[in-house]
Amino acid sequence: MVIEQHPSLHSLSVEDKLQLSEELCLDALLDAQRNPALREQVQQRLQEYRDDPDSGILWDDLKGKILSRQKVA
Repeated sequence: MVIEQHPSLHSLSVEDKLQLSEELCLDALLDAQRNPALREQVQQRLQEYRDDPDSGILWDDLKGKILSRQKVA
């Protein structure tokens, strides 16, 4: 796992981890614009979502699940 290569990430707060994941996703989208293979993969996943929108979940729902787990633990 990538996080194991960067132990300092474990010390981030949940909110900072969520912010980092958002920033990484945005960065990946920018990379996709410059990288045809990555762009194709993103387009394929987007098409899969469009074909079956119930297969995914909204970012706010995922974030809420992550934060609620943190409060329980």
